[in-house]
Amino acid sequence: MPSTTFHFPVETLRQIDAAAARHGVSRNRFVMLACERALSADDGAWPDGFFDPGFGSEERALLDEGTRELEQVVTSNRHNRGAPFL
Repeated sequence: MPSTTFHFPVETLRQIDAAAARHGVSRNRFVMLACERALSADDGAWPDGFFDPGFGSEERALLDEGTRELEQVVTSNRHNRGAPFL
């Protein structure tokens, strides 16, 4: 079976471990079951407001500016070895 690695905040990991213990399963099994449950309930739509950070126009403008600056730095430092530009 393929594997992956997740990084959780300490408190979240503590809660996962406690829930796994209550259900009598390993941490890995608990996370796998939670993912399977989330995927089976997925209707393809994100909950309303999920991606809305509640920024005002000033915060949104700063975020947009920072995103453009980051993209410029990444693009200018990219060393393409024949891979298609994404």
